[in-house]
Amino acid sequence: MNALLASAPLLLRRRGALADVLPVIAFAVATAITGTVLGGAAAFVGRLPADGEVAFEGEASLIPFLVSCAMVASVLLIPSAVGLGGSAARLSLARREQDLASIRLVGGTAGQVGAVAVLDVAAQALLGGLLGVVLHLVVTPPLTALDFGIAPFTTADLLMPWWAYPLLVIGMVLLAAGSAAVSLTAVVLSPLGVARDSRTVRMSVLRLGIWAALILGFLVFMQVGGMIFGGVADGLLFLGIMIVFIGAVVAGVNVVGPFLVWGVALLVARTAPTPSLMVGARRLAADPKAGWRAVSGITFALVIAGFLTTLATLTPADGARAVEDRMMATAMSTGGLLTLGIAAVLAAVGTGVTQTARVIDQAPVLRAQHIAGAEVGQLHRARIAEITLPVLLSSVLATFTALLVVLSVLGSGAADPSAAVRYLVSVAGAYALVILAVLVASPLVRRYAMRTA
Repeated sequence: MNALLASAPLLLRRRGALADVLPVIAFAVATAITGTVLGGAAAFVGRLPADGEVAFEGEASLIPFLVSCAMVASVLLIPSAVGLGGSAARLSLARREQDLASIRLVGGTAGQVGAVAVLDVAAQALLGGLLGVVLHLVVTPPLTALDFGIAPFTTADLLMPWWAYPLLVIGMVLLAAGSAAVSLTAVVLSPLGVARDSRTVRMSVLRLGIWAALILGFLVFMQVGGMIFGGVADGLLFLGIMIVFIGAVVAGVNVVGPFLVWGVALLVARTAPTPSLMVGARRLAADPKAGWRAVSGITFALVIAGFLTTLATLTPADGARAVEDRMMATAMSTGGLLTLGIAAVLAAVGTGVTQTARVIDQAPVLRAQHIAGAEVGQLHRARIAEITLPVLLSSVLATFTALLVVLSVLGSGAADPSAAVRYLVSVAGAYALVILAVLVASPLVRRYAMRTA
């Protein structure tokens, strides 16, 4: 046992600076965004009128609604940030699968493999979490310049209590350790299978059923929930349940996404007219979850862009409430753009990290394919095909989800040509982000394909 533990650092040797930096970057961004979103939501809650105080005009009359909007944004953003942290843990573990399988083959027990792997991932999560807290503290002061139509927030307003930061870092480490433990199943149960890279991909249609049930439940609740819960606690119970449903429907996109990627990839692989498209589709079919993770952040950003289409309906009105209406329109516009910006950062980091990691993972395959006669251009086209299918599916799912929520909450009166233009611009920006993420990793394809043994 002592020999095994002594050899663990050697077996878990670092495979390269870039491969090790990617998970740390993902953990840092996930921590920074989580802290920033929670701090911002707490700042709005801190502006709520005192108990028993009822305000009918000015800023105080808008704060309860703005708090609700901040809670909706938090429900949408935090799961995505946490999901990025979970993906970082799985990415870090993927760097070590061969080494962990070697530990098993030389006599390591399942518990020893688990301990070595979890500690390795937890160390990266701890480093990323600490860097994320620093990044959160750096970006918070500039956020005070944002105009929400109300009295500006101070830096102290947007920061969490001091005791929340250790809890945030500990939470990220626990999330990473949990994700790593779940992902260890393949290594612990079948080290030879990991060494041979043989896995059986199974996608259950239950994923589609779960998402369909969430959509049906949301639609039914929006029809009858107001009559049942509208009068409870001045409608706050209805609003709370609606927020939970919205978060569940949006999160459900990540449940059904891998299943759709898997099904479409199998179909395209059988009917592909070109070798590059066939290779890209087969790669997706072999690992649909990884293919979906590459665009899950983009999907979320497009959903947020769909929500922005509702801002066109929030125009100031004439009359006694004109000032409050202008304040509300400013707050919604700034809040919507800020939410989209945060989602875009998540999408950029998630897509860039995942795509770069996939190229690193496929380095031996790229070299073998190039030796077998594949040109570097063909390898690039296979990668583009591998990302294009999930992107197209993500755009369809995001548009459908956004329209579903918008029309259910606001009704069909939200249609506006300028809003449609805003949404199309956002979609174009998201596609540009995906293309940029693919291009960032392109030099690695040539390097690994043409690298000498």
